[in-house]
Amino acid sequence: MSIRRWSAALLLVLVTAACSDGGTPPEVATAATPGASSPSAAPSTPSDDPVQRELEFVACMREAGVTDMPDPVPGDRSGRSALLHAIDDLGMGLKDSFQTALDGCTKFLPPSAAQSPRPADDVEKLRQYAQCMRDNGATDVPDPDPVTGQLNHWIRQDDKAAMAALEKCRNLLPAAPTAKPNR
Repeated sequence: MSIRRWSAALLLVLVTAACSDGGTPPEVATAATPGASSPSAAPSTPSDDPVQRELEFVACMREAGVTDMPDPVPGDRSGRSALLHAIDDLGMGLKDSFQTALDGCTKFLPPSAAQSPRPADDVEKLRQYAQCMRDNGATDVPDPDPVTGQLNHWIRQDDKAAMAALEKCRNLLPAAPTAKPNR
C-alpha cells in the first residue's frame, strides 16, 4: 500500500474517531443546493440523517474554498462517500486548501458506527507505533485508546517529519479492522 493510501486510510480512521467524541453536537448550517441562496439561520443540532450531514459537510468544504469538492455518491448512505471519493479517487488530500477546509468541516460528518474493542495485541502494536512516531519526530501522536485502539491523530501529507516517521513506523501497525458501512 502506498504512503498516500496509508495516509488516506489513517486520515479516515482518525477523522471518524474525532467525530465521535460524544461531546455537545456542533451547530451546523443547512446544505445549500447548487444555485440556491444560503440559509439565514443554522439549526441548533445536526441532522440524524447521514446523507443530510454529508450534504452539510460538502457545503462547508465548498464554502471553505474547495470549489471542486465532489457531490455525495447517489445511493450511498454512509455519509462519507464524497470525502472518500475526494481523497482516494481525486487525490485532493494532497492539497493544502483541502486539508485546511477539512480541519473546519469534519464536525459535519455523521458519527461513525461504534467501534468494537481491539484485541490487546493490536492495541499494544498501536501503542508501539505511536511511540515510534514520537521517537521519529511526530511529537503530537498520542497513545491509542486502551480499549478501542483508536488513534485520535491524523497525518498531513505536507508534514515532512510525520511522513518520514510514518515510513519508519508503519510496519508496527496492525491490520486495519473491517467496518460495516452505514448503508
